[in-house]
Amino acid sequence: MSDSFIVRQPIFGTSGSLIGYEVLYSNSEDGRQALIQSILSGTFDLVRGPQPAFVACGREQLVENALHMIDPKTAILLLPPDLEADDEVVHALTQYRANGGQVALDQLVGGASPSEALLPYATWCRFDARLDDVSDVLPASARVRAAQPNIRLIANYVTTTEHHYLALQARVDAFQGQFFSSPEPVPATELPQSSVAALRLIGLARDSNVSDRKLEDVLETDPVLTFQLLRLVNSAAVGMRGVSSIGQSLRLIGRAAFQRWLAVAVAASRKSQTGVDQELVRQAVERGRLMEQLGGKTRDPGTLFLVGLFSLLDSVFRMTLPEILERVALSDEATEALLDRTGPYADALSFAESYELGMFESAGELAKDMGIDPATIGDLYTNAVSWTNEALSALSAPVPATPASARR
Repeated sequence: MSDSFIVRQPIFGTSGSLIGYEVLYSNSEDGRQALIQSILSGTFDLVRGPQPAFVACGREQLVENALHMIDPKTAILLLPPDLEADDEVVHALTQYRANGGQVALDQLVGGASPSEALLPYATWCRFDARLDDVSDVLPASARVRAAQPNIRLIANYVTTTEHHYLALQARVDAFQGQFFSSPEPVPATELPQSSVAALRLIGLARDSNVSDRKLEDVLETDPVLTFQLLRLVNSAAVGMRGVSSIGQSLRLIGRAAFQRWLAVAVAASRKSQTGVDQELVRQAVERGRLMEQLGGKTRDPGTLFLVGLFSLLDSVFRMTLPEILERVALSDEATEALLDRTGPYADALSFAESYELGMFESAGELAKDMGIDPATIGDLYTNAVSWTNEALSALSAPVPATPASARR
């Protein structure tokens, strides 16, 4: 069982490539040890992925060598703006850099902050992009670059088009914030044909009057989707091997799980052009899996998964959610949660959104209201990350030019 909450938030380069994640921890009873605990359990490496992660580090952690168990190449220390450049801090940073680690200064804007004396040790610098006047940001970025010409700047809290423009004016190297998970819809956007087929099948699979044989017949008209579904069912995320037909998979995993895999196939059908596109797909599947684990007597796990995944499909496909929902027959309760934030599944969606934003106190209260032990949430999240890695990996290999149709 996890001792604290943990979540990751992506950081993107100006071209849309994924640079890495900031890993956030809750303020548990012993919050200083949360990072170390996650390293010992393997959670930190799972959540950060292949890139080093940005992690908050205060003076006490730094000078007491509380991070001695960390491989410096896996963590970029994010230092607070009020950190003084005294001898102990300088010594600790010198040692960390000598061992291959990187350092980032946080929230530099306006007047000079105490931590700017540490710029010679920093490779990154992050500032708040929510300010209304670009004149408040440009002097800070110019001052930082003058002191450290090779410094790389990150604009944080990029939530709107205006914030994005503000950051570009400051010549930043990277962006972080909800702006990238809320892209504006593109007019006349069309769903990929495989997505349309999968959405239709989700509606058919929900209808108890539609037989498994009918689902197989529909799938046979889309051999690529058939191939993808068989690969998913045979993946480590499901724990099955040797399933050779859609009919067999339906008998083994049931309709609810079948709908879930169709939903994953819908999200994965988005042709990812950038790291932003790929991360949106990953986040949609992760949210679905996180919410699915909240199921119980009053909330169906399969519906929770669909609500979580569909809640981000407007961002994935650059379409409005009502346009997407016109293509699929979801339950009334799922539609209410997605469009009106009402009904029995709305609280679970609010929980997932709060947790992803690092609003741990709010997420914990929502979990309690749903009868979920907050102490289990960290494990639920890391399970969602691991499960999503497995599921999307099953779809990452190229589809053969002429995949075999499902065999009865």
